[in-house]
Order: sequence, then structure tokens, then C-alpha cells
Amino acid sequence: MNKKVIILFVSWVIIINLFAVLAFNRFNLKGDTAYKWIDPSQFSQNQEWNLISLHVRWDSFFYLDIAQNGYSHKLGGELSNMVFFPLYPFLIKALSFFTGGNFVLSGWVLSLLFLFLSLLYLYKLVREFHPEVDKELALILLLIFPTAFFLNAIYSESLFLFLSIATFYYAFKKNFILAGVFGLLASLTKITGLLLFLPLIWEYFKNYKFKKILNLKFFSIFLVPLGTFAFFLFHYFKFKDFLLFFKVEGLWGRSFSLNGDHFSLFSRPATVNLFLDVLFLVFAIIATYFVFKKIRASYGIYMLATLVTILSTGTLMSIGRYILVLFPIYILLASVKNKQKLFPYVLTSVLLLAMNIALFVNSYWAG
Repeated sequence: MNKKVIILFVSWVIIINLFAVLAFNRFNLKGDTAYKWIDPSQFSQNQEWNLISLHVRWDSFFYLDIAQNGYSHKLGGELSNMVFFPLYPFLIKALSFFTGGNFVLSGWVLSLLFLFLSLLYLYKLVREFHPEVDKELALILLLIFPTAFFLNAIYSESLFLFLSIATFYYAFKKNFILAGVFGLLASLTKITGLLLFLPLIWEYFKNYKFKKILNLKFFSIFLVPLGTFAFFLFHYFKFKDFLLFFKVEGLWGRSFSLNGDHFSLFSRPATVNLFLDVLFLVFAIIATYFVFKKIRASYGIYMLATLVTILSTGTLMSIGRYILVLFPIYILLASVKNKQKLFPYVLTSVLLLAMNIALFVNSYWAG
């Protein structure tokens, strides 16, 4: 067990959660007015010292609902939990047997566990395949990313981050069977897990060309899309609609057309949110270009495919959280030789992280 990873993980968890408790109980705030679809009366502040409950906001309730009650398809304009992939809530339910049925505690423990594994695997990946990069700095840059609090909340981000890093790690070690298994699990965690198929194909042909395509290693890569297909097949058998996911996504404001409501500047909070979303997008595009150019092509393919998927939904909402799991960003930033050049980024990132923690725990929209 790497001591440096443990120290970074433990210190981050303590500091970030202490700040969250203080931020939650320091401000007396009214409901959020950043978007028209938010009903401030439904997301009001209710101060308490309960550390565990601070990690349940927004999408957390849907993950917990799936873990406790399973999937349901609500007709009409009501939001259904069908758009949330099954692996994370399944693990919450499984762990709840060891937490006395406390699903909230189970979700938080899982997120922390997979955050630790993410740090451990990112450290291993950088050490073995990017020896010129400062591996500790890569971990620190991940932990101070503006939306890093989600890695510690009851969201599937830390699970997906771990699975995606592990997929690349084993692909680089030419263990495509394990890479395919981790990719399968990732595609059961988020829709973007399906995109891991692309860099795996790239890495395979980079190593073997077209010489070895009739073997278990090659066919293992096709486990990745199998996860997404299985989830859609579940929709078909339970709700008689193979493409139900995309239809329900439309009710969530995500479809293959522009969602004008998410670009409306009807209030100052809405203007700030749009500015930050555009900032995240520009940052991600620039990072993708330099990852392609300076780090590794398969990383760039994965990042580009993720950005295209994000933009295809017709909204920039939550883009800061979606790019949080694009771990090649932290390898790229850690590769910068002149550390003084990182100072503006680090300062900006830490300030935005603090702001997002305060927003999230107080039931304001933060991605």
C-alpha cells in the first residue's frame, strides 16, 4: 500500500468534509434561483451537523431510490430514475447489508473507497507509463479540481473514475481481457463508459496491427459495449422499450437538440453558471488538443469522444462534473515543467472547488 497515496487521500477527506460542514452551517441561505426548473422551496437549506447526510444532494436521491426500490418509469413530465446506470446503486444495496440498512452511509463509503482506488491506480499508471510526470502532483491536481467534491458524494463519479483508469492501465499492460472487464463495468456505470471501446481498439491495433484479431484478447474489448447493451435490453424486457433511456433523457433536458432554457440569462446566478460551463468547455477542448499532441493518442480519442457526447445532449449543464473523470487532464497538467505556470490554474481551481462545495451542501446547483 502506497503511503503517499494514503496520506493524500486521508488528508483530503478530512479537510474537504470539515470545510463542507462549516460551509453548510455558516450561511443562512434562500433557495437557488440559477435555473427556472429549480423550485427553491423544494431545495431549501436545513442546517445540521450530520456529516453523512451532507453527501446526499440532487442526483444522489435517484441513486438511493434505485438501490432501495429499483427502477421505475414515471409517465408524463415526471423525472424517472431510468437514466441512471445500475452498477453504483447495485453496490449501494449490496453494502447496505453491512451498514445496518443505512443506504446513505453505504453510498458514501463506496464513493470514498473508489476514490482511494482511483488515486492508487492513477499513481500506478503515471509511475509505470509516464515516468517523466510528477505522479504526486497528478493526484493533487485531481483532488483540487473544481468539482472534485463529487468524488466524495453519493454520485457514481469515483466508481467510474476508478474503472476508466483501470481500463487504460490494463490495456497499456496488454492485458486486454482485464481491460475489457473493467470497461464492461464502466459501461454499467455511465453512458460514457461505452466510449472506452474506442481507445481500447486503438491500443490493440497499435500493439498487434491486424495480425491477431481472432483471439480472446481482441474479443474481450467487445465486453465494453455489452454493458450498455445489457442496460438497454433490461429497459426492453421491463418497460418494452429498448430506447427508453434516450426518451427519458429528453425529459431531463438532454436530447439531440439545443436546450434553450439552459442557455437563458434570466438571472445573475444563471449568467454565472453559463460562464463557468463555457469556461469548462474551453478548458476541456484545449486540454484534449494537448493530450493528443503531447501525452497519448488513445487518451485524446477518449476525451474527444466524451466531449462530443456531452455536446450532443444540447446543453452544457454539468460539464464540470463530466470532465472531472477525464483523468488524462491531470497527467497533462502534472507534466508541465515550469510549476509557476500552474499557479493561475491551481488558484482558480481551488477557489472554484470551495465555491462548489458551499453550493452543493447548501442544495444549490453545482453540477
